[in-house]
Amino acid sequence: MPAAQARSSQVTAYISIMEGCDNFCSYCIVPFSRGREKVRPLAAILREAEFLAGRGFKEIVLLGQNVNHWREARGGRTFPELLRQLARSVPVPWIRFITSYPGYHDRELIRVMEENRNIVRHIHFPAQSGSTRILKKMCRTYSRAQYLQIVRAFRAAMPEMKFSSDFIVGFPGESDRDFALTLSLIEQVEYESVFSFIYSPRPGTKAAAYAGELAPAAAKQRLYALQELQARIQLKNNRGLLGQVIEVLISEKHPKKTGEMIGRSESYRVVNFASRTPIGAFARVKITGAGPHSLRGEEIPAPGPG
Repeated sequence: MPAAQARSSQVTAYISIMEGCDNFCSYCIVPFSRGREKVRPLAAILREAEFLAGRGFKEIVLLGQNVNHWREARGGRTFPELLRQLARSVPVPWIRFITSYPGYHDRELIRVMEENRNIVRHIHFPAQSGSTRILKKMCRTYSRAQYLQIVRAFRAAMPEMKFSSDFIVGFPGESDRDFALTLSLIEQVEYESVFSFIYSPRPGTKAAAYAGELAPAAAKQRLYALQELQARIQLKNNRGLLGQVIEVLISEKHPKKTGEMIGRSESYRVVNFASRTPIGAFARVKITGAGPHSLRGEEIPAPGPG
């Protein structure tokens, strides 16, 4: 039986498939606070997913600190195999997973996603920095070039693939050039959304002893510059949808506008529109307005019989 919080939404169910972390990134306290990686067995995950699908959930989200590092020691199953079995045996329209660690990328994951259309074409793929030099100081196990190579591989197989990411600014020793590389990575990938933070030292982590922490005012300037760039990218991409019809999953009633609903696209774009369609249903919406953080649209009625 899934935990109660997994059923708190009428639309989306969350399944924790693993806990903890083995990476020991130099800025992160998670391996100390949550311990090393512990995974749930595939059979238990499948049972929970089938139960939730039977309760009418339209979307299942697999959760883990490094969700794509799930692996079952007995039988040697890896995350792509787990995802394949879920996609083929659990009748839900959308399956997604967070958070994926770039250093654990497996090309088989691309193949599984390409073959199963109910796995959404969106991945939260934290880069943290666009500078290989800073990534090394962070103890991340990939370079800027490797990260971009993975993004290109996904999009070569699935041109509609979208990404979101996390970034830390003001990491100790981050130069103007390092920060410029982060901005250029954001420009190249054109993320759907970005979560960005100013570096904050955590006691007990390796980075807490690093010299060269940026002054607070300078770090704030970098954060604002990153957020402004991302907002421009989101506005450009959202305006590119004007006049198009997209499918959204209706997640809730608009809290301030009577008669309006809030839907989310496959890549988590927020769409506001007038509708009598119930929460938990899919709707086709023609996009009529676009801002950096949300879209506005008109619902296209489903064709009648005959």
